[in-house]
Amino acid sequence: MAAAAAVDEVLLPSSLDQVYTQASVKNQSRRWSHLVETFKDSFSLSPQFIARAPGRVNIIGEHIDYCGFSVLPSAIEPDLLIAAAVELDDEPTKSIDRSIQVQAINLNPSYPEVAFKYDPSSKIPIGNGGWSDYLKSAFNTSLDHLISSSTLEESTKLPKSIKFLIDGTVPAGSGLSSSAAITTASVLAVLYIHSSTKLQIPKTLVASLAIAAEQACGVSVGGMDQTASVFGQPDKLLHIEFTPTIKVVPLELPSLPSTTFIIANSLVTSKKLDSAKEQYNLRVVECRIATRILTDKLLKNTRDDSKESTQKYPKDLRELVELYSPNQSIPKAIQLVLDTLPEVKLLGDPSQGLNLESILQNLGINRHQFDAEILKGMVVEPRGGTYKPYNRVRHVLTEALRVYKFRELLEKKKSDNDSEEVILSIGKLMNESQISCQQDYECSCAELDEMITISKSNGSLGSRLTGAGWGGSSVHLVRDKDVSKIIETLKSEYYVSKFPHLSSQELVDACFATKPEGGACLFTDLTTPFS
Repeated sequence: MAAAAAVDEVLLPSSLDQVYTQASVKNQSRRWSHLVETFKDSFSLSPQFIARAPGRVNIIGEHIDYCGFSVLPSAIEPDLLIAAAVELDDEPTKSIDRSIQVQAINLNPSYPEVAFKYDPSSKIPIGNGGWSDYLKSAFNTSLDHLISSSTLEESTKLPKSIKFLIDGTVPAGSGLSSSAAITTASVLAVLYIHSSTKLQIPKTLVASLAIAAEQACGVSVGGMDQTASVFGQPDKLLHIEFTPTIKVVPLELPSLPSTTFIIANSLVTSKKLDSAKEQYNLRVVECRIATRILTDKLLKNTRDDSKESTQKYPKDLRELVELYSPNQSIPKAIQLVLDTLPEVKLLGDPSQGLNLESILQNLGINRHQFDAEILKGMVVEPRGGTYKPYNRVRHVLTEALRVYKFRELLEKKKSDNDSEEVILSIGKLMNESQISCQQDYECSCAELDEMITISKSNGSLGSRLTGAGWGGSSVHLVRDKDVSKIIETLKSEYYVSKFPHLSSQELVDACFATKPEGGACLFTDLTTPFS
């Protein structure tokens, strides 16, 4: 049995069947055992614990978490494991101002070994753009928290050295949140190493620190990926709200007709850190522009112009929606703002967009104010110098509504007789989401579009990109009876023609069926065989 834990405490399992579905335990047992043996061979000592964090698949709610709106993902089996050993000082340290050596080896040879020193009171430099930035940033945010909360005190025994061996099965750039898996697992490991209350690590704390860690790497994430990785539950989708605080509601798909999600990686790599200025961060900026323009139009009679500029504008689109219709439900308030868009001419023509000069004029600000209040330190490079705030905000609002409709459909199912209609309806919402991502948010690509066409023509009930897009993966809701046919057709019509040199195992890893899996955990008993 797992160690007893409150709902908000990270799981401490004692067997792998508490972490994975039964069908996966055998393969995972071999993998975990190999990780432990490789750790012993690499460092000539045994690991003391393993931190695990899964990737996630977003079922619906793309590019709206950083606008404050709720999303609907699930955790998945592909994950990241950190086996760790710590050498502690024999005596409590007299000061936290001291140097500690970290050595991290990744089982994937394409990721070089990392070695660095840190003292808890100083920031570890980041910025090389490599995978180690995520690891170092996790140290920074976690140690900042421990020091500011007085958890790390002079009575704490600090490490002399830390050794990590990392094994990840979430493909980088796949849209399945490999970055969230490494930041979440790293935060969990750092908290466990440095905290005296090792059996009481709150999930909300892990999620918030992992979010901050990725943001510190220069990507303006909204929090969905890390929250799904931490809060995942077997066989449950997660409706995640971020306002006023993180709230996670597990949801079940109808049992009949029996359905499965297929994840199909386009194998077009899209790395957030490398392409943020032209893609991910640009969309964040376009949403900020839209929010500012809508605020000037919709809240001009209620806004306090005596405040500083950063205080008189809502922090995100969700807050604007609430301020515009404070007495309405969020879905109703979203619809009311959506209805105003055609009247807000300053958002620009959706077919043409706006250049920077027009945006500055429409916002009534200069370039310095734009840099300080809109870019906020981010560098963006819009194609042809064109921003499209109208298109981006239309996607965000309609996608936010689709998330609420999806949840409502799952919650209002009264009996198995309703299941068929529910499944068809949520599939339709997924298809609508893809059209919006493709046309309004322009975050799809030709390869994703091709995969989705193939899947839908072979029986998929709903297909869409998942993750940031511009490559990465697609997710497909299919009846169990159609799983094999769709996977084999994707292999023959997409993978074999575009990637003829893929091995059988690479094909299996690229396109697979999945059920929702459990979230992040700490495996602290490594004395018994994995089972």
